Amino acid sequence: MKNLLPMLTGLMLLLSCSSKKNEVTGYAPIYGDPADLTSISLVAAQPVDNGGKIYVLDGILYQVETGKGIHITDIADPAAPVPKGFIKAAGAQEVAVKDGLIYTNSQNDLVVLKIEGEKLSVVKRMPVSLGLRFSPALPPERGPFECPEKSRGTVIGWQKKTLTNPACSY
Repeated sequence: MKNLLPMLTGLMLLLSCSSKKNEVTGYAPIYGDPADLTSISLVAAQPVDNGGKIYVLDGILYQVETGKGIHITDIADPAAPVPKGFIKAAGAQEVAVKDGLIYTNSQNDLVVLKIEGEKLSVVKRMPVSLGLRFSPALPPERGPFECPEKSRGTVIGWQKKTLTNPACSY
Protein backbone atom coordinates (compact mmCIF):
# COMPACT_ATOMS: atom_id res chain seq x y z
CA MET A 1 0.00 0.00 0.00
CA LYS A 2 2.88 2.36 0.83
CA ASN A 3 4.26 1.99 -2.73
CA LEU A 4 0.88 2.39 -4.43
CA LEU A 5 0.40 6.10 -3.62
CA PRO A 6 3.76 7.26 -5.06
CA MET A 7 3.19 5.08 -8.16
CA LEU A 8 -0.30 6.55 -8.74
CA THR A 9 1.00 10.10 -8.21
CA GLY A 10 3.81 9.49 -10.71
CA LEU A 11 1.41 7.98 -13.24
CA MET A 12 -1.00 10.95 -12.93
CA LEU A 13 1.87 13.39 -13.38
CA LEU A 14 3.11 11.55 -16.47
CA LEU A 15 -0.37 11.42 -18.03
CA SER A 16 -1.06 15.10 -17.37
CA CYS A 17 2.23 16.11 -19.04
CA SER A 18 1.80 13.98 -22.13
CA SER A 19 -1.71 15.09 -23.02
CA LYS A 20 -1.37 18.78 -22.17
CA LYS A 21 -1.89 21.15 -25.07
CA ASN A 22 0.43 24.13 -25.22
CA GLU A 23 -1.68 26.93 -26.72
CA VAL A 24 0.19 30.15 -27.50
CA THR A 25 -0.24 33.17 -29.72
CA GLY A 26 2.08 32.95 -32.70
CA TYR A 27 2.16 32.98 -36.48
CA ALA A 28 0.87 30.52 -39.06
CA PRO A 29 2.13 30.61 -42.66
CA ILE A 30 -0.05 31.85 -45.51
CA TYR A 31 0.61 29.93 -48.72
CA GLY A 32 0.14 31.34 -52.20
CA ASP A 33 1.56 32.38 -55.54
CA PRO A 34 5.01 34.06 -55.32
CA ALA A 35 3.70 36.72 -57.75
CA ASP A 36 1.45 37.90 -54.90
CA LEU A 37 4.58 39.15 -53.11
CA THR A 38 5.09 41.96 -55.62
CA SER A 39 1.52 42.54 -56.81
CA ILE A 40 -0.17 45.73 -55.57
CA SER A 41 -3.87 46.38 -56.13
CA LEU A 42 -6.83 48.39 -54.87
CA VAL A 43 -9.72 46.21 -53.69
CA ALA A 44 -12.91 46.62 -51.70
CA ALA A 45 -12.68 47.70 -48.07
CA GLN A 46 -11.88 44.93 -45.60
CA PRO A 47 -12.21 44.64 -41.83
CA VAL A 48 -9.14 45.52 -39.78
CA ASP A 49 -7.58 42.32 -38.47
CA ASN A 50 -4.05 43.25 -37.37
CA GLY A 51 -3.97 47.03 -37.57
CA GLY A 52 -0.70 48.90 -37.53
CA LYS A 53 0.54 52.41 -38.14
CA ILE A 54 -1.82 55.18 -39.24
CA TYR A 55 -1.53 58.38 -41.22
CA VAL A 56 -4.25 61.03 -41.54
CA LEU A 57 -4.42 63.68 -44.25
CA ASP A 58 -7.35 65.77 -45.50
CA GLY A 59 -10.03 63.72 -43.77
CA ILE A 60 -8.67 60.37 -44.98
CA LEU A 61 -7.20 57.81 -42.60
CA TYR A 62 -4.64 55.36 -43.98
CA GLN A 63 -4.04 52.38 -41.68
CA VAL A 64 -1.53 49.60 -42.25
CA GLU A 65 -2.87 46.05 -42.07
CA THR A 66 0.39 44.56 -40.89
CA GLY A 67 2.00 42.49 -43.61
CA LYS A 68 -0.97 42.78 -45.98
CA GLY A 69 -1.64 46.35 -47.08
CA ILE A 70 -3.37 49.63 -46.23
CA HIS A 71 -6.97 50.41 -45.25
CA ILE A 72 -8.39 53.67 -46.60
CA THR A 73 -11.17 55.28 -44.53
CA ASP A 74 -12.96 58.59 -45.01
CA ILE A 75 -13.10 60.25 -41.58
CA ALA A 76 -14.41 63.67 -42.67
CA ASP A 77 -17.19 62.95 -40.16
CA PRO A 78 -15.31 61.28 -37.29
CA ALA A 79 -18.59 60.04 -35.80
CA ALA A 80 -19.34 58.09 -38.98
CA PRO A 81 -16.15 56.76 -40.66
CA VAL A 82 -16.65 55.32 -44.15
CA PRO A 83 -14.34 52.52 -45.36
CA LYS A 84 -13.30 53.38 -48.94
CA GLY A 85 -10.96 50.58 -50.00
CA PHE A 86 -7.92 48.50 -49.29
CA ILE A 87 -4.52 48.55 -50.98
CA LYS A 88 -3.12 45.02 -51.11
CA ALA A 89 0.66 45.25 -50.69
CA ALA A 90 2.37 42.15 -49.30
CA GLY A 91 4.68 42.87 -46.40
CA ALA A 92 3.39 46.40 -45.78
CA GLN A 93 4.54 47.86 -42.46
CA GLU A 94 4.74 51.60 -43.15
CA VAL A 95 2.61 54.36 -44.67
CA ALA A 96 3.01 58.08 -45.38
CA VAL A 97 1.13 60.43 -47.68
CA LYS A 98 2.29 63.64 -49.33
CA ASP A 99 1.19 65.63 -52.39
CA GLY A 100 -1.42 63.02 -53.34
CA LEU A 101 1.10 60.16 -53.26
CA ILE A 102 1.07 57.20 -50.89
CA TYR A 103 4.45 55.87 -49.75
CA THR A 104 4.67 52.35 -48.35
CA ASN A 105 6.76 49.25 -48.49
CA SER A 106 6.04 46.03 -50.30
CA GLN A 107 8.38 43.54 -48.68
CA ASN A 108 11.82 45.19 -49.07
CA ASP A 109 10.80 47.59 -51.83
CA LEU A 110 9.77 51.21 -51.32
CA VAL A 111 6.73 51.93 -53.50
CA VAL A 112 5.05 55.20 -54.41
CA LEU A 113 1.35 54.89 -55.24
CA LYS A 114 -1.34 57.18 -56.58
CA ILE A 115 -5.10 56.74 -56.45
CA GLU A 116 -7.18 58.51 -59.07
CA GLY A 117 -10.87 57.76 -58.68
CA GLU A 118 -11.15 53.97 -58.44
CA LYS A 119 -7.76 53.31 -60.05
CA LEU A 120 -4.47 52.66 -58.26
CA SER A 121 -1.18 53.07 -60.06
CA VAL A 122 2.38 52.36 -58.99
CA VAL A 123 4.24 55.61 -59.69
CA LYS A 124 7.61 54.19 -58.73
CA ARG A 125 9.05 51.04 -57.21
CA MET A 126 12.53 51.05 -55.70
CA PRO A 127 13.60 47.41 -55.29
CA VAL A 128 15.42 46.44 -52.09
CA SER A 129 15.76 50.13 -51.17
CA LEU A 130 14.86 49.31 -47.57
CA GLY A 131 17.56 46.64 -47.25
CA LEU A 132 16.69 43.03 -46.59
CA ARG A 133 14.50 43.71 -43.56
CA PHE A 134 11.52 41.58 -44.54
CA SER A 135 11.33 37.98 -45.60
CA PRO A 136 8.22 35.91 -46.17
CA ALA A 137 10.29 32.94 -44.96
CA LEU A 138 10.10 34.15 -41.33
CA PRO A 139 7.25 35.65 -39.28
CA PRO A 140 7.33 39.42 -38.71
CA GLU A 141 8.00 39.04 -34.97
CA ARG A 142 10.15 36.70 -32.89
CA GLY A 143 8.40 33.90 -31.04
CA PRO A 144 6.58 30.63 -31.75
CA PHE A 145 5.27 29.82 -35.23
CA GLU A 146 3.96 26.90 -37.27
CA CYS A 147 6.75 25.32 -39.26
CA PRO A 148 6.17 25.86 -43.00
CA GLU A 149 5.43 22.75 -45.05
CA LYS A 150 7.11 22.80 -48.47
CA SER A 151 4.44 20.44 -49.80
CA ARG A 152 1.81 23.20 -49.29
CA GLY A 153 3.57 25.71 -51.56
CA THR A 154 5.32 29.06 -51.15
CA VAL A 155 4.93 31.06 -47.95
CA ILE A 156 3.80 34.56 -48.96
CA GLY A 157 2.91 35.90 -45.51
CA TRP A 158 2.01 35.18 -41.92
CA GLN A 159 -1.19 35.29 -39.88
CA LYS A 160 -1.21 35.85 -36.12
CA LYS A 161 -3.37 33.28 -34.35
CA THR A 162 -3.59 30.82 -31.48
CA LEU A 163 -1.32 27.83 -32.11
CA THR A 164 -1.33 24.44 -30.43
CA ASN A 165 2.10 22.94 -29.67
CA PRO A 166 4.04 24.93 -32.31
CA ALA A 167 7.29 23.21 -33.24
CA CYS A 168 9.17 26.25 -34.56
CA SER A 169 10.40 29.42 -32.87
CA TYR A 170 13.04 32.09 -33.40
